[in-house]
Amino acid sequence: MRLFVSLLTLPLLFAADLPTGEKVLQISLEKSGGAAAFAKLKSAEMTGTVELAGHNISGPVSLFQAGDKSYTVIDLPGIGKAEEGYDGQIAWEMNALQGPRIKDGEERAAVARASKISLLASWRDIYTSAKTMGTEDVDGKPAWKVVMTPKEGKEEIFFFDQATGLLVRSVQTLTTPLGEIPVEQEMSDYRTVGGVKTPFSMTQKAMSQTMVMHFDKITYNVDIPADRFEAPPAVKALAARRK
Repeated sequence: MRLFVSLLTLPLLFAADLPTGEKVLQISLEKSGGAAAFAKLKSAEMTGTVELAGHNISGPVSLFQAGDKSYTVIDLPGIGKAEEGYDGQIAWEMNALQGPRIKDGEERAAVARASKISLLASWRDIYTSAKTMGTEDVDGKPAWKVVMTPKEGKEEIFFFDQATGLLVRSVQTLTTPLGEIPVEQEMSDYRTVGGVKTPFSMTQKAMSQTMVMHFDKITYNVDIPADRFEAPPAVKALAARRK
């Protein structure tokens, strides 16, 4: 019995050796460029290609961020243009097949979080806690598994490579009109831009679909016209009808 009890306590001993969630995030912030570098980021423009894996469909993608605002547009042959954005108040999406839609509640909160440029530097403004729950391999490399609880919405899981400190995977459950959808995203091909290590490749998996984005150009602190983040007329009209 004494040996059995000792074996049961081994996981607790290993857990005690793990860095706290706050420590993991601090390590990642420092290895990604540091708080001072992140504080200088005011806007971002990313352009590249998006591909629906397994369907031989690809097209251009552009993403813009400034402060807490964001706008993304992709254009895929046979599917058409799809847009989504957040102007600081309204989170929305619009495509040729379904028209405009406004996101509310937890879905809106998830968009607001994703719109921030410096998530690592300002995570305490968005999340109430960060807890290291163990380690897992991501692409064959050990990573810290950190569960983060947002101020609104469901827990999210972030995986940070133990060797580089970089964020390599995130897992979350999004609330949508189709129900709750698990979404997994992997980040790779990190390059230094404006003093900050930035992923140039992102792979997103949801509902048996895989979307891969490869950016060929990422620029920080660019001048972005204010109207870039304005909701399109169809979205504004929908918002007005809901008041």
